[in-house]
Amino acid sequence: MISRKFFGRIVLLMIVIMFSVFPKMEATKGGLKTFGINYDGYLEMNGEVLYMSVDGKREKATLDGLIKKGDRNQVLLLKSDIEENDKGLLSFIFSFFASGEAKAAAPKIEYKGAINYRGSVVGDFRVDGKQAFCFQHSKASPPTGSKYKESVPYENERVQRALYYGWGGQGSIFTDRKQGIVITSLILDRLYSNGDSGKSLPGYEKLWDLVLNGKDLNRKVRFTDTELSVNVKGNKQVSESTKLNADKENYVTVSVPNGITLVNETSGKKVVSGKMNIYGEQKVHLEADLDKNYNFTTGELGSNMKIFQPLITKPSGGNTQVLGYGDWFTDPNNTTSFSAVFKVRQKKINVQHIDKYSGKPLEEESYTRNIGSSYSFEPKPSISKGVEKFIPVDQKKKTGTLGNEDVTIKFYYNLERNVTVNYYDNRTGDKIKASKKYTKVRGEKYSEKHPTIKDGEYTYRYVKTAGDKESGTVGAKNITINYYYDKPLAKLGFEKLQIYTAQWEKGLPVKVYLSKELNYKSSLKDMADKKITVGLYRGTTKVTSKTYTTKDLPKKIEMTVPAKYLKVNDKALYTVKFTDFDKSDFKIDAAASELSTDGYAASEKTIKASSSNGKELSYKGVVMTEKTPTTGKVYYETLNFPLLQIEKKKTGYGFERKVNLHYENEIGGKVAPAFDFEVPTSLVDSYLVYSKKGDRSLITMEQTKATNKKQGETSVHDVVYELPHINVERHTGNLFSDQQVNDKDKRISYELIDGGRKFYTPIWSDLGKYETKIKSKPMGVNLIKTEVTEQLELYASMYAHMDSETIDQDEVLLKPVYADNPFPNGLPEGWTKKDLDWVMSR
Repeated sequence: MISRKFFGRIVLLMIVIMFSVFPKMEATKGGLKTFGINYDGYLEMNGEVLYMSVDGKREKATLDGLIKKGDRNQVLLLKSDIEENDKGLLSFIFSFFASGEAKAAAPKIEYKGAINYRGSVVGDFRVDGKQAFCFQHSKASPPTGSKYKESVPYENERVQRALYYGWGGQGSIFTDRKQGIVITSLILDRLYSNGDSGKSLPGYEKLWDLVLNGKDLNRKVRFTDTELSVNVKGNKQVSESTKLNADKENYVTVSVPNGITLVNETSGKKVVSGKMNIYGEQKVHLEADLDKNYNFTTGELGSNMKIFQPLITKPSGGNTQVLGYGDWFTDPNNTTSFSAVFKVRQKKINVQHIDKYSGKPLEEESYTRNIGSSYSFEPKPSISKGVEKFIPVDQKKKTGTLGNEDVTIKFYYNLERNVTVNYYDNRTGDKIKASKKYTKVRGEKYSEKHPTIKDGEYTYRYVKTAGDKESGTVGAKNITINYYYDKPLAKLGFEKLQIYTAQWEKGLPVKVYLSKELNYKSSLKDMADKKITVGLYRGTTKVTSKTYTTKDLPKKIEMTVPAKYLKVNDKALYTVKFTDFDKSDFKIDAAASELSTDGYAASEKTIKASSSNGKELSYKGVVMTEKTPTTGKVYYETLNFPLLQIEKKKTGYGFERKVNLHYENEIGGKVAPAFDFEVPTSLVDSYLVYSKKGDRSLITMEQTKATNKKQGETSVHDVVYELPHINVERHTGNLFSDQQVNDKDKRISYELIDGGRKFYTPIWSDLGKYETKIKSKPMGVNLIKTEVTEQLELYASMYAHMDSETIDQDEVLLKPVYADNPFPNGLPEGWTKKDLDWVMSR
């Protein structure tokens, strides 16, 4: 019977799970999960209490309870698993990976009962069917919420041998299951945590001896030398030796190509163009013939044996147990290799190029060739040394076969002189023609003269000669003659001249369009230095000009004819020309050297009309003239509107006045019209307020309709102008404008009716003929004003009266309701007996 103290130490042991999936023990949320004993002594998984089976009933599991009274071969369950069991769903799963949203697949934890071996009692657990061990018996099991780091290799040869020779290992020494589990667990605790329990147990000492002195389980492979140097030995190329450091049972397989021999110095075996297994501790080298050229490498050679590797996982925090296990696997990084470079053995060939007269070498070359190979060399076409040039005495080749000795070959040369003639652009320094080159020997005569050079439509202008003389005798130096030329910086011409009509005080706008073809880059200094003037002339008088550098000369120039040369309705011929330039700098296109066209100042006319003299008012004037080297054109503006007579009216009646203006401008301008209706002030209702001039009043007409459109470059405008809207007061006949109505004029006493856009004469106007006018403000480019005169004839009155001479035509005659006594309350103020008699007589 064991003591409670000893039993307490046993129950604190944390099981070690031999997971093959340790690196994957991380859920979507929450990291690595835990299994252990909480602070209340209950077994828990990931913070949830586990339930054990006791006599078929479930109760909270403790390690002590499992060992003393727990049912054998049972499955520990979470509370949720039990509830699912109650529903008829037997659950063997609880989660290492609870994500907070759903459980993932969890390891299956089983308790197989207590194991008692000679007084040492441990719990027998399985996780996913694998045996559990621990490395730290003295530490507590992980509490609720503990997190573990990813499992990593534990590089300890003793632990490796303990797992290998212990219970469940490939080389296990135990046949008794109880003995093996207990002793293996105690020795692992001793290795990792210096535990000392169980040393007297049978089999303990044997396993401990194997842990200390068992065979080396190292499965690594390494060659002592990987880059083997190669030297010549006898008539062969032989590499240095290398040895495979590995277990003698382990080996790598090496393949060698045709022409390479692999020699196993340990076994005496040789392989040519084949494969060889090289075992641990064996030494090898490579051999090849002298003419073999080959970069040999074995490539990555893998171990023939798997590695038995201990793995541990440590807690991320706290002072809980370290967990561990062992597993076999093939390490992809456990590789080795070696290489060797075989080169063809060679001899040198020295080639010398020598000055025939001085015997001094001009150049020397050295080549390395294979022994037994053939060679062939010939002299160079020429050799230059500074300003001196050497040519071979002859062109004979020298050939042979390379033996075991180095070879020296000599070629001889004579001195030669060059004559070079260059042709340059004087502005840029660039070549404008391929250089003329030929050879002469010292003492020979030479002679040159500058040629004519053309470039398309241009003939280059010869400027100067530089360098050596144009003729003479070849001496100690090469001869160089340089000829310099140039051509115009640019080719210019006038493409178009446009003069726009404008009011004379403002001057006439002028647009000049140029053709410009540059013969040089704009960055050239001459492009910024050489200038040319574009002048505008009226007859022989220059009215304006602009001067530009070649670089800045634009393709469009805007000018203005100054007002001092102009007057109203002025017309004159204007010419644009190029002046003040050097003919060598500019080429002016003869067909476009100047352009002439008329220029017009605005006519500023007043056009008078009446419907009695015609049915339409119209005007046509020049808005722009245009000239090109081949064509000329004049652009116009036109305006017109119909003329309408005013019908004869009775007093108090209204009539319309309307202007239906049609305007066209061939260069797209607008008309911006404004019209006034001028009438005698005596015909204006006293309540209406208009501007006055003497005994005349001006009524500003209003735009009531406007349409604008484009027909090509021509703009078309149709605008309607009418009299302002009038409101008529019932009973009184007083007239009010819309503005007076909006301002709530205090004189408005009765209902207003729509009077339309008409002019109303007073009811008591004098009969007769009155002159009216429709006047415009200046319109269009030519600032045209129009004045349409019409007579208004008032031939009768609205109300008949006793003095009326047109009583038969007057509109309204008022008669009393009571003919015998029309005014029972007395005569109206201002009436006389004569007035009463007249009314009674009608």
